[in-house]
Amino acid sequence: MKRLLIPGVIIIGLMISSCGKSYDDSMKQGAELQTDKEYTLALENYDNAILKAETGAQRIAANIEAGNLASKDLRNMTLTNAYYQATLADLVDYSDGDLLDMAKQALNAQANAASVNMYKLWIEKYSNLDHAVNIRYELAEVYHKNLRDLRNAIITYEGISDDYPGSEQAPKALFSIGYIYANELGENDPAVKYYSLFLEKYPDHEMSPSVEFELKYLGKSLEEIPELQHLLNKTS
Repeated sequence: MKRLLIPGVIIIGLMISSCGKSYDDSMKQGAELQTDKEYTLALENYDNAILKAETGAQRIAANIEAGNLASKDLRNMTLTNAYYQATLADLVDYSDGDLLDMAKQALNAQANAASVNMYKLWIEKYSNLDHAVNIRYELAEVYHKNLRDLRNAIITYEGISDDYPGSEQAPKALFSIGYIYANELGENDPAVKYYSLFLEKYPDHEMSPSVEFELKYLGKSLEEIPELQHLLNKTS
């Protein structure tokens, strides 16, 4: 029995002792424990570092380390998102470049909901910048490809089409709306509406042939599309 109790006592002692450590000590030991695959204890130290942080930059750094551990080592995306979400309170004074980097870092850690909120904060603060349309398009893509939140993707794509009709992203956004309705939501009437609007606004765009193809065979199965018969023959 003594053999079984000793590790437990050690772990409890480490957890208690971590509370009295400084920010720097907690971050250092957290990294060492993470390397040793003592993930629970590492997270305890990162949590203590968050509590002991004296600046926003320190809190952000500790939350990022904890979030990345939760993502990479624990595969706990709910926890990952919570740590990245916690950085938002300290991100309000970030520059446009640093805030965008944080949004992408959160996305890379699969903290998708937190990343969306960072993109929204960016748009709220920096919508007057020339490249704001690019950031709004990135947000639409996060909704579409990462979160699979198709309705919000449509809303965001449509905002780009309405607010930046002359931009490079506008036709791509309009095409994406039609594609989502046709191929992902199976709603043909709005698909026709947006594909037709694409051809009306951008008749000479390089994607126009693809839009015409989509409209021509909207709602049809592969067997009903002559141009794709060779694909079916290869698989049969």
